[in-house]
Amino acid sequence: MSREGFERFRQHVLEDLSLQEALRAPMEVSAFLALATRLGAEHGCHFSAEELKDIIRDARRSWLGDWV
Repeated sequence: MSREGFERFRQHVLEDLSLQEALRAPMEVSAFLALATRLGAEHGCHFSAEELKDIIRDARRSWLGDWV
């Protein structure tokens, strides 16, 4: 359910400029993870900071695989 929750939240972010701006603000990784999980929960999309780290890591690996 967590990846599905993240994907739903990702769609919210793509459609909401205020969410995009909030997540673009410079911050430490831990602060970004906390903010993203909090905002996700506020939009009914639940995932943990650890799950988000895994999703980011997997996306980075996929991107690198396409270019290397």
